[in-house]
Amino acid sequence: MKPITPSLPFLEFPTDEVLRTFRPVRALLVETQPPVDAPKPHFFASPETIVGMELHDPRPLLEAIAIELGYDPDKIASGQGDTGVAGHTWVTYCSEHWLPMLVRWQAGQAQLLVTMVESFERGDGPSDLRMTIHGDAAAKPILRRLAVALARFGVTRRDGCHGTTMLDGEVRPVGLPEIAFKRLDSTVIVNADAQGQLDETRAGELPDLLHSCDASGLPGATQMPVGAAELWLTHRYPLKMTFARGRPIPPELVELIQKQSVQKARDLTTRELRRFFASKESRSKSSWLGQARTESSEAQQQRAYLAGTLLEIERASPTETSLLCRPGLPFDTYALRAGVTSVGDDLRWPAAEVFAGAGPQPTPKGMSRGLIELALGAVEHGVTMMWRMKEKEWLKPPREGWVSRDMKETLLKGPGSPRAKIFRAEKPSFGIHQGLPIAVNYSAVVWRKYDVQALAIDFAYHRASDGVHLARVRRCAMPGRD
Repeated sequence: MKPITPSLPFLEFPTDEVLRTFRPVRALLVETQPPVDAPKPHFFASPETIVGMELHDPRPLLEAIAIELGYDPDKIASGQGDTGVAGHTWVTYCSEHWLPMLVRWQAGQAQLLVTMVESFERGDGPSDLRMTIHGDAAAKPILRRLAVALARFGVTRRDGCHGTTMLDGEVRPVGLPEIAFKRLDSTVIVNADAQGQLDETRAGELPDLLHSCDASGLPGATQMPVGAAELWLTHRYPLKMTFARGRPIPPELVELIQKQSVQKARDLTTRELRRFFASKESRSKSSWLGQARTESSEAQQQRAYLAGTLLEIERASPTETSLLCRPGLPFDTYALRAGVTSVGDDLRWPAAEVFAGAGPQPTPKGMSRGLIELALGAVEHGVTMMWRMKEKEWLKPPREGWVSRDMKETLLKGPGSPRAKIFRAEKPSFGIHQGLPIAVNYSAVVWRKYDVQALAIDFAYHRASDGVHLARVRRCAMPGRD
């Protein structure tokens, strides 16, 4: 396969269109190690430095996909969108370093999305190459074929257990790794005979399970009978099920496993990609290590408030079906929890300067709210306001900014005369949301009567996917006072 020529730059990926139209039903997750003699990045190395070391060549994975689908590997590398098969297109979004990479892939009626990025899931040391493939309902037959074709790739020993399966009327060999690293929300453990041979039932299930759950084989183990399988599902309550020899995993559970793989693969990709869009300070591991030791008590308190709010947004799942039903959680972040919210590193690990003077302040009428609380509340109210607006209104807000009625009646009452406005950015920046680059084009700006500087949270709102990306928190000049 010849060198890859990008079709378009990474940031030109049509995220809005993809989030609006693409409905994936299954994801595949594949990881490979760098060569044994690859240099080891320094613990404090930046993402740019690591990518510049070119530890990984993504072409073997892409070539395996091309060969399985009957594509010309050199044509998909050429950057012209051609595959050599009529009605199939392959558009690559990356830089001259190739990683990170996005591929928008149309295979007839099927839509697929391929992502490649450096991963540090295994801790300090050489990075792994992580590839995820998302496909819609029409792509399910393709994903079954790719699950088998890519089974030989991984970071642990392959083919500890092996067998044959039927794909499109063709008998194909298929194997399981001996160890599956914990990556996805479901785990399948299969017991083969002492020679590692899988029975017909277990081997026949693998095209629907491989790379969509953490799958591994136990050749001749005594923990369970030969031909049996254990399924672990991580849901609200962890669940373990055992299936006897000859008893297949029900289609409903297979569908659940595949459905769970979609968001988990997106989350893993988002976590690795977002490092490339954070400021140098937020990416610096040395600054993370020194924050708690050197910050003022005010900065520590405001950082703790921010961390608690993000924990509620990302971990507390709403069960309410109506905006009128409030969960009563400490930070009351209903709108940000109800949709899909991602968080950028610049908001997760801001510099200490952001918190200077941001804590609650004494006033003649009592303690005012802190600026972090006000800013997150403004984003919450802003998202709720956008839910109710027509598209023209929230795409083109007034230059002087928005203030919703609910915001005035609840958030902006109390000591310190708090103020808040939602502005649309004149020049958007970029972040990573659902594993894709997204334009960050709104700011929630807050201040109080006695503040010298305002505080802003930059965010993106995507109505079609009900998604919000919280990109960064920063200090800024005070807007004109009301």
